[in-house]
Amino acid sequence: MKPEFDEISILVEAARLYYEHGLSQQQIAHKLKVSRPGVSRLLQTARDHGIVSIKINDPTGRGTHLEAQLMETFGLKKVVVVPDSGEDYQIIQKRLGQAAVQLLDELIVDDLTLGVSWGTTMQAFAGQVKRHGAQNMTVVQLNGGISRAEYDTHASEIARTIGEKYSAIPYLLPLPAIVDNPAVKQAIISDKQIAYTLNLARQAPVAFFTIGSFGYESVLVKADYFETAEVDNLLADGAVGDICSRIINNEGKICSVSLDARTIGIDLEELKDKSHAVAVAGGKDKLPAIRAGLRGRLFNTLITDEWIANQLLQSTNE
Repeated sequence: MKPEFDEISILVEAARLYYEHGLSQQQIAHKLKVSRPGVSRLLQTARDHGIVSIKINDPTGRGTHLEAQLMETFGLKKVVVVPDSGEDYQIIQKRLGQAAVQLLDELIVDDLTLGVSWGTTMQAFAGQVKRHGAQNMTVVQLNGGISRAEYDTHASEIARTIGEKYSAIPYLLPLPAIVDNPAVKQAIISDKQIAYTLNLARQAPVAFFTIGSFGYESVLVKADYFETAEVDNLLADGAVGDICSRIINNEGKICSVSLDARTIGIDLEELKDKSHAVAVAGGKDKLPAIRAGLRGRLFNTLITDEWIANQLLQSTNE
């Protein structure tokens, strides 16, 4: 909820006393006649509502020690690790979204075409995007996302929201992620407008997407794309996750060629060749899928949480 005018005034005053004038929280509490924990809450609220924007200049460009280790170990262009002290996944997801927004703001240039996927992490990302005066920007959906069930993937909403905040033109794929057979897929993607949108997705130099774990509770399964027997078969064949609705095995390879031929969206080979292929994924159940994506070199930038980061590094030392 947006603060009222009077509340904004005290938030600004607390922020200036702390960040510009160097007063301690105890001194601010005495000056504003509030408790010290109250000052802490005021400062946090000021950050949450964009009254305070903290920018850290990193001369090395390598981030924290943990981030630098991941970059070196896995040959990544950039890594951002958000804190994880055992909080609920929704909190971790919000932090991942915040980090993704900050990175995207750094990558914005005139005439940029940005590709985005869908999923709950991407929804957390889109919901935190701030208005930005980008020039001639385009946002394009990377993969189909209409659910066959009542489950709402929010696929078009994510691309549309990001487009609105960046004053960008959104190009959507109001289609299923997976269709019944290759012939149906070919008929769909031969449509002039859909072909144009898919071509934009291929050409986009920057792509932000999440990595899903694969199992009976996966988003694609909840969206009713698979029968139980199909999930059984894919798991037996080694499926561990999905990227842009493409099911991958432990090595980051396509798990089922026949399934891949029915999937609508950007190919993994096209995704991995982008200047900035940014995977935004965290949470303990995502570990096998993230590790698989690294093995397949399906992204060059990773935004993840502290637990995942430590597990990835630990596995390379065993």
